[in-house]
Amino acid sequence: MSLLKALGAVAVLAAIVLGAVVVGRFLLPPEPRPALTERKKPPLKAQIPPDRPRPPDARPADKPSADRAPARPAPEEIPAPPKLPAYEVFPEKPPASKNGESETLHAALPPTPPELPPGRKLPRVAIIIDDLGYDRSLAAKLIGLNAPFTLAILPHSPHQDAIARIAQANGLELVLHLPMEPMEYPDINPGPGTLHSRMRPDELLQVLEEDLDAVPHIKGVNNHMGSRLTASSEQMYQVFSVLKKRGLYFIDSRTTDESICKPSARLFQLPFAQRDVFIDHQQDPAFIRRQIRELVRIAYRKGEAVGIAHPHQATYAILKEELPALRQQVEIVPASALVRPAG
Repeated sequence: MSLLKALGAVAVLAAIVLGAVVVGRFLLPPEPRPALTERKKPPLKAQIPPDRPRPPDARPADKPSADRAPARPAPEEIPAPPKLPAYEVFPEKPPASKNGESETLHAALPPTPPELPPGRKLPRVAIIIDDLGYDRSLAAKLIGLNAPFTLAILPHSPHQDAIARIAQANGLELVLHLPMEPMEYPDINPGPGTLHSRMRPDELLQVLEEDLDAVPHIKGVNNHMGSRLTASSEQMYQVFSVLKKRGLYFIDSRTTDESICKPSARLFQLPFAQRDVFIDHQQDPAFIRRQIRELVRIAYRKGEAVGIAHPHQATYAILKEELPALRQQVEIVPASALVRPAG
């Protein structure tokens, strides 16, 4: 009986305590919670600016990730192709003009020269087309302009005979475009049949004879490159002795201001002339037109002038366009009309 009373008292006490807790939870004010704006946000992952390098991968280099493709092996270095001989381009920079005239002055020259006094003949101009022998179709187009150009053909070139035959049939004058060693050799190679400064006299004469025999119907010679050889009196004496025996003239392309061709030609009384204007060493139509205008201006001042051009498409196009006006300003003649013993 006493045990039952004790259990009843405990149950009553527990009910009183539980009731007090429930009543207190509903009657007391709730605990204030922090506002939404005051809650601390979890730190965001730092973003790497695009201009900053990304940190290196922390994974060991010897354990590549399964989802990453293995790095490709570095390609083997491909050696640069060898430089080909420069046959059809003009690789030597022409010597700087000493007359002090700027490109601006050349561009300002009048398109036509002043009128000649009555009865005075037109000045004479020879235009030599260098570097022929490697482009037969362009050579045929230049020949087809029906102008008395002088054609300079490289020896041992693949189309030398065909070009010489077409030129001969059209009454054009031919010269041998004789390869000579430039200052830039061996970086610039004049091609087969080159006369080198290191050659022995007998070797040089043999190569020269072979070059002269290679191109048919030639009336003279002009140099292809040759800034080193044309500055050597010993080699030029050898060359001119052979040209004198063969009755050929020589035109100095003037690829260097150090050329001694004129005094050497005077010594041998060799028919001689030298280039006044390179027409197209820059492949720009406006530049080519200015150079043709400069050639005409020099011809009016001196009475004659020698220009040198090359078988480029731009040169052909401008010559074709300018020829009608050029024929009214000057008389175009073969190079042989302007050579004379150097004095």
